[in-house]
Amino acid sequence: MDRIQRLLIWAVLVVCCLAERQYFLQYNSSTWEQARLHCQVCYKELVSITPDNILQLVQNLNSSYWIGLRKTLSNDSYPWSRWSNGDPLTFQNWYPGRPVLSKPKDHVMNVINYYSSLPNECGCCCTNESKPTNVTPAPTATGSYNDTGYGNDTDDPFPDNENMTTLSAMEAMAKIKPIETTVRTTMATEVTMMTSDMTMGPTFFTGVTGGINGTSGMNETDTDENPCIALYSFGLWFDQICSKPTPYICYEDRFYGNATMTNKTLHNGTLHWTLGPGDISGYRVEVNSSDYNLTLNHSTLNRTYLTYDLSNLTAGTQYKVQVFPIKCGRDLNPQNVSFYTKPDVIKNLTVTKVSETNISLSWFAPEGNRDFYYIQVRGQHDLNMITHTESSVVEGLIPGGYYTFEVNARVEDESIEGDPLNKSSYTKPGKVSNLIVSAPTNNSVHLQWEQPAGNVSGFRVDVLHEENVNNKTLFTITQTNTSLPVIGLPAGAKLWLSVVALVPDASVEGEPSTVMGLTSPGGVTDLVLIPAASIINVTWTAPEGNYETFSVQLNLTALEQEVEKKEQNASHLSFTGLKAGVEYTVTVTTLNGYLKSEPRNRTAFTLPVPPEPVKIDSFSENHVTLSWGAPKASQGVEVTYLVKYTTEFWIVTKNKTVKNATTYTFNGLHAGTNYDFEVRVKAGTQESSPVTVSQMTIAKKRVQTITMKCSSSKPLYCEDIHTQTEVMSKLNEHFRKEFYKKTDIVFWRLDWRKAYLTQA
Repeated sequence: MDRIQRLLIWAVLVVCCLAERQYFLQYNSSTWEQARLHCQVCYKELVSITPDNILQLVQNLNSSYWIGLRKTLSNDSYPWSRWSNGDPLTFQNWYPGRPVLSKPKDHVMNVINYYSSLPNECGCCCTNESKPTNVTPAPTATGSYNDTGYGNDTDDPFPDNENMTTLSAMEAMAKIKPIETTVRTTMATEVTMMTSDMTMGPTFFTGVTGGINGTSGMNETDTDENPCIALYSFGLWFDQICSKPTPYICYEDRFYGNATMTNKTLHNGTLHWTLGPGDISGYRVEVNSSDYNLTLNHSTLNRTYLTYDLSNLTAGTQYKVQVFPIKCGRDLNPQNVSFYTKPDVIKNLTVTKVSETNISLSWFAPEGNRDFYYIQVRGQHDLNMITHTESSVVEGLIPGGYYTFEVNARVEDESIEGDPLNKSSYTKPGKVSNLIVSAPTNNSVHLQWEQPAGNVSGFRVDVLHEENVNNKTLFTITQTNTSLPVIGLPAGAKLWLSVVALVPDASVEGEPSTVMGLTSPGGVTDLVLIPAASIINVTWTAPEGNYETFSVQLNLTALEQEVEKKEQNASHLSFTGLKAGVEYTVTVTTLNGYLKSEPRNRTAFTLPVPPEPVKIDSFSENHVTLSWGAPKASQGVEVTYLVKYTTEFWIVTKNKTVKNATTYTFNGLHAGTNYDFEVRVKAGTQESSPVTVSQMTIAKKRVQTITMKCSSSKPLYCEDIHTQTEVMSKLNEHFRKEFYKKTDIVFWRLDWRKAYLTQA
């Protein structure tokens, strides 16, 4: 055979054998035509023999069977050129003397004994596979055999005078020289399908029931001009008349359809499948799951649309579906599909615990089944996770971050998933740091802190008074800044101030950061100073709130010099041994640990005492200089004096204040006038009793002449001395009255001796 023919045969072998073939023994003995028709209706065709299936076939045979070969299949075909399925005949394995090419002659053939065992070397019709097993021994034959077509020894297919009775069937086959052995394919592995299923006849030959009895007689004489071919149980072919009832072998390519599911919902789905080969009488659908079994007979299925709506399924459940095409009352290879129904929605998704970086979720399982849960986290950075329980802790989040959690039930192959249920939540914001209290007063403190890592929307400041027996918050302040003057606090209070970071969700807040703070104690009230000459008594009212002691300080006001300082718990004290007539300042401060209240102070003068006696140092017509000594009780301190003079004649009073001096000169006085001087110690609004002195300024004399006329009815009356004396006395009285009846308030003198009375 030339190279082109070999390549053609190779291509045909590859094409024809790509399908996985199944072989079916039929025990209802039929004519060749009946057998072929039955195979075409219920299978595909009568079997075609190849080097790759002959060993598989003979392992399951114990009789003769029609195969898909006859001399001619149509008028224009060459003898023995094609199989009944149209494949070219590329392999022959004839029994010796077969096929009968001319009218046979009488011939006596030695008896052939058949043995059940096959040799390791199979001759022309075996591959290099392991020796087949389970071959039923053929019965022995005796007598003459006249249908071999060989008339003498030279035509004997067994040369070297080998006795047929000593050869097994396969040894006999090995002696046969096939017409063509060079067309053997090297693709036995590829073209021999279902090798693992072919070791046992009942498994490989689907539909086989019962045993195989006997073998067709080898002494049949074929007188038909167009004989048909049968296969001996040991693998050789022989021709016989086509009308002889004989079992037969059908084959069919294994059917591989394609079943699919659409419209999958919680409880429903639509099944679709492929049209089966040949005359399919119907379909059987089997639906199975862990808790569901359904078998639908072909009589209830629509064989036109090849579809069926499944209902009343369980959500989230895997179903395995097989669709069996039914052909001639038998099941073809099923179309398989596995699918999941859609899982149901989970229930009651809840945030159970929130921390700065973790959020714990829980939920109730959905109706039906599921294999796991899928959690999609959407927020500042997306992430996802799976869990097999109805709770989970989502980790690695940002403090104060806002996240949405979508949880849905899923099945193992993730081919379908349930609708998600979502829940949003904030993580806890972080804890503020470096919380510091500063600048305390009696009603305020200043609070500042550092913002935590992550997100915050603001801060809440809670102020709690430690002495509040109900532990109630004094007040709460919410703001966005990181510092705050906290005012309106009680004085001298011990406070706990906490700062909490916030997010927009009021149910989620950070851990509080707490610090202790103290307000300064309140200042004293009603501070009263009661002075004496050398003592100042001090009293005050203690403040509300906490305090420890009072600090009381006495200063000389003028010099701002501290005189004495005391600390005590009582709210009164006396400063003694003080200077008289001096201004002192008393300052009282409330102390509470290192904190001080605002100081309260008052000033007061000690009672003044008179100065040492005053004296006139000098005087003239218009001035008088005075001097005096400081009071002994006021030595060494600054004293204020009030110096005053009065004159009755001129009705003038004049005061002068002299600070820290003991002399003073009055100028601009009237000459010849008596002045009364006094010096007092002045202390604030109080004055000591005075020391006094009087002094007449030097008179500046001038003569005033007064002329008087005297008229009288008496002669010489005006010249009478008595009259003159009386007139002068009355004139003195008159001037005395004019000068306030005192002779020392102003200098004057009436010299009557120089007065002359003139008679009118």
